[in-house]
Amino acid sequence: MRKEVINHLTFYFSFFLLVTILRQYFSFSYWPLWVGGLVGTFLPDLDHILYVFVFKPVELTSQRSVAYFKQKRYKEAISLLYDTRLERRDLIFHTFNFLLIFGVLTFWVVSSSGSMFGRGLVLGFWLHLGVDYLKRYLEGETILSDKQKSLTLVIALFLLLFIFGILF
Repeated sequence: MRKEVINHLTFYFSFFLLVTILRQYFSFSYWPLWVGGLVGTFLPDLDHILYVFVFKPVELTSQRSVAYFKQKRYKEAISLLYDTRLERRDLIFHTFNFLLIFGVLTFWVVSSSGSMFGRGLVLGFWLHLGVDYLKRYLEGETILSDKQKSLTLVIALFLLLFIFGILF
């Protein structure tokens, strides 16, 4: 679990440092961008919690996690969710349809919102999804129907992230 958190934080720090340098956001007044990015980086992981508590509460892993949460054994519950994360394939935030809808939302927030926190939130969320898709592609999993389309998707995700972060 620690390796994945470090992986996401490394991408987060690198991307937001690049945005800060290229957009010249050196004033302290841009701290909400960084905070929003940090929140957005960890927000897609709530998908696992929704899966356990709302969408599939009858599965064995869900029942075990809920039992740990009720016993206030949060560390064991989170560890169990992390260890079994590859078993959950019906995550809403990690579907292609959600990605399309969220891409439109991200464009809208980044291009028309004056809120730095909002911009950071959607960019961090988009970055997290991009890192997840990149990891899945590198592990040999086909995200779309074949490897070539999956590679195109990963490249498009990071290209759009760069455009959203740098140009707007």
